[in-house]
Amino acid sequence: MSKVIYLDSKRRRQPPVPADPPGAPPEIETPSPARPSRPLVTVVMVSYHTGPVLEDAIAAVLAQDIAIELILVDNGNPAPVTAGLVARCAEDPRIKLATGHGNIGFAAACNLGAKDAQGDFLLLLNPDCVLDHGALADLIRLIPKTAHPWVAGCRIVNPDGTDQRGSRRELPTPWLTLVEALRLDRLAPNHPYFRRLNQHDQPIPEAVTQVPAVSGACMLMPVDDYRMLGGMDEGYFLHVEDLDLCFAMTRMGGSVLFVPQVSLIHYRSTSDASIAKVEWFKAKGFTRYFRKNFTGLYPSLFLTAVNCLVWLYFLMRLSSLARTAVTDRLSRMFRRAKGDQAADPSDVEARKRGRKGWAA
Repeated sequence: MSKVIYLDSKRRRQPPVPADPPGAPPEIETPSPARPSRPLVTVVMVSYHTGPVLEDAIAAVLAQDIAIELILVDNGNPAPVTAGLVARCAEDPRIKLATGHGNIGFAAACNLGAKDAQGDFLLLLNPDCVLDHGALADLIRLIPKTAHPWVAGCRIVNPDGTDQRGSRRELPTPWLTLVEALRLDRLAPNHPYFRRLNQHDQPIPEAVTQVPAVSGACMLMPVDDYRMLGGMDEGYFLHVEDLDLCFAMTRMGGSVLFVPQVSLIHYRSTSDASIAKVEWFKAKGFTRYFRKNFTGLYPSLFLTAVNCLVWLYFLMRLSSLARTAVTDRLSRMFRRAKGDQAADPSDVEARKRGRKGWAA
């Protein structure tokens, strides 16, 4: 894979530059930076209108104390951001960039980045996640040598240090989704059939623990295991593809591991992508996930009812977003009338932190 790959919307290489005409003076080659040794870990980071935290995420990856390569997949960033990524790529031989293909979805972008991975391990890392120094080396060191195949995630925390939900969770089944959506767990809190999806409010284990699912914000696995699974299912555009991968890993007889000794900060909702579109893709992803993995295991009528519940939740979220938008607009109009043009930063941050659903 070249340092910068320019792709069109069909992920084909652009036509090669024509050769120099006969008789043209030879081009003087400038020395290129020394190539790094073969990386231990390939980090794939998919970026779409991420925001300023992208620079912190890149810097944290490059500061790791093991041999890495960083493959940035530009899924349609603004032109100035893309230009900055091209410049970073030219400065550091460990960085490669795929750009020009537009927004092909998170799963497809992960597969695009992983296609030419040179490392023994593959880390899928969100562009709004900042690794602690030494986190990658610790993750690899703590994985049991007997685990194969495997995928692992770490403890994910908010900027204030609190545990973020989703870093360890149950695999959603149609029944558990119904339990979560209707909060049926309140009927029998300790019953295994009424357990909640997210486990962030449970005591943190002291050692590496096998769990049903980890977050796609940070997924480490051997490159060969990722390819054996066939990568991410590109039928998912955004959200749920990580759960589907964990489901596939379990079905293949592999292990899904949670490593509590390692943590990272996840700055959620830094992208300026439409929240309504994100919720649409999440609902669409869950209906695909249920049809793909549970058809024949649940009565078709029950599956249809759960999928209807997913779309009902989506409509409720749209209604909530619309009310919030109207309230914000009225608030801004009121402030203008009072001559106060400044927005309250705490309100903006609160709205960003509110971009999550029952299965986020």
